Amino acid sequence: MNSPYASNLHTNYTPTESEILQIKEFLTEPLKRLSSLDAEIERVQSILDDLHHERRALSDEIEAHRALISPIRQLPLDVLGEIFVRCLPEGCNAVMSSQEAPLLLGRICRAWRSIALSTPRLWEISIHYNKPGQN
Repeated sequence: MNSPYASNLHTNYTPTESEILQIKEFLTEPLKRLSSLDAEIERVQSILDDLHHERRALSDEIEAHRALISPIRQLPLDVLGEIFVRCLPEGCNAVMSSQEAPLLLGRICRAWRSIALSTPRLWEISIHYNKPGQN
């Protein structure tokens, strides 16, 4: 913007009444241009928003299809059941927690819940009893 008042910008200069009118007239075109730029930004932002939405939808569709060809889907159910058994917490007095196998595995998806429920070794309990005086 080539302003005749550039040297007075960012100073404490007080324009006269006639200069105020000139400045207002001078600002007419820059204000129109600013409004035009705002409208263009809004238009382009709308296009960008649409593109982001389309990209998310396409990405979701791609991921859903990739999930179909995931190698874990090729594993036999008994192998998955054995993997699930290997996920069990180790040690005595393990507490049944929704954050650990087997309960956690049943929360992943319907198929895993079915496998977990049909794998008896996941639900076995063993009771260790020491007679008094035994270590």
